[in-house]
Amino acid sequence: MRISMHIEKLKYFIDLYECRNYIETARKNFISQASIRQYISSLEKEFNTKFFDRSVTPIQPTLAGKMLYNNAK
Repeated sequence: MRISMHIEKLKYFIDLYECRNYIETARKNFISQASIRQYISSLEKEFNTKFFDRSVTPIQPTLAGKMLYNNAK
């Protein structure tokens, strides 16, 4: 996978982490909510872990999500 694609996924991850909302993140990046979900899901599969707890509203980062955010930021 291209480096630019990884950077793009990390940018969406950071935006979602900060917004805690798929709709706001999608609007901020001018892409669909489904695309944000797909990018985050793909990133989680690559790392074989979940970065967000989706069972609560707003979504909350997991410990792995917090660690990735701190390193990506």
